[in-house]
Amino acid sequence: MNTSVAKTTTTSRCLKLDTQMHKDTNERYTHGHHSSVVDQHRRRTVEEAAAFLLPHIEPTMSILDLGCGPGSITIGLARQVPDGGVVGIDIVSDVLEQARELAIDTGTSNVSFNHGDLYSLDYPDNSFDVVYAHQVLQHLTEPISALREIRRLLTPGGIVAVRDADYGTMVHSPDTREIVRWLELYHQITSRNGGEPNAGRYLNGWLHESGFEEIEMSASTWVFHKPAQLLNWGDSWGDRVTKSSFAEHAIEYGLCTVEELEAIANAWRRWARTPNAFFSFLHVEGLGRTSQSR
Repeated sequence: MNTSVAKTTTTSRCLKLDTQMHKDTNERYTHGHHSSVVDQHRRRTVEEAAAFLLPHIEPTMSILDLGCGPGSITIGLARQVPDGGVVGIDIVSDVLEQARELAIDTGTSNVSFNHGDLYSLDYPDNSFDVVYAHQVLQHLTEPISALREIRRLLTPGGIVAVRDADYGTMVHSPDTREIVRWLELYHQITSRNGGEPNAGRYLNGWLHESGFEEIEMSASTWVFHKPAQLLNWGDSWGDRVTKSSFAEHAIEYGLCTVEELEAIANAWRRWARTPNAFFSFLHVEGLGRTSQSR
């Protein structure tokens, strides 16, 4: 075990938009890092987002969390390895600073947060026992290249754990024309950005193609039906549709107008307040190991 490792904003018709380009790879992140996005990421927990990984973690392991965001899952992983350590990697300085503040607030000392390009990470071969990536591969133009870089970093017999949504499985009720249009736009924008909005269904193939062994696949479903859940999800997308990078990319690519985005945002908010509304979608999870003999 290796435990030593872990010691352009624009305005369009008065809409303030947030954009984030992957600085090292020139890739574009569909969601961006507006507060409406980061606030959702901050709600994530290791118990939910990494449940498929937790049974495989040992207390002395070293873990790399790729695309760690504000660090809530990363801190949770650190609790699982009291005699090991965790490194969180992201490309945005502001969210890394939030993650560091969370580590201080929670008294978590076996974690560090660093800027990094996941296609070329500044760590030697065999540095980590586990590499975890939550909702990351769907945004990459070259997910297999990223997985091969992950494989380089893992110890013999090391574990990769990836989880991605599949936007093609998203369903809602009552039927809302504007939300159907939102999902269509999401697919169009993410594809133009070089990502794969239906990444979940491709994880198994990507893991095999990148050379991992003993691959295990699972799935979990997010379901929103309680009033607080609906309000959180609907109001979040109400803001993201007009204020995040999603909005900027939609306008830049000529896929819709500002007025249409505003109509979609308002529809999300109305839907969230509709009695008996429902929304669900699938997350696909993949585990793979490197060869013991390499």
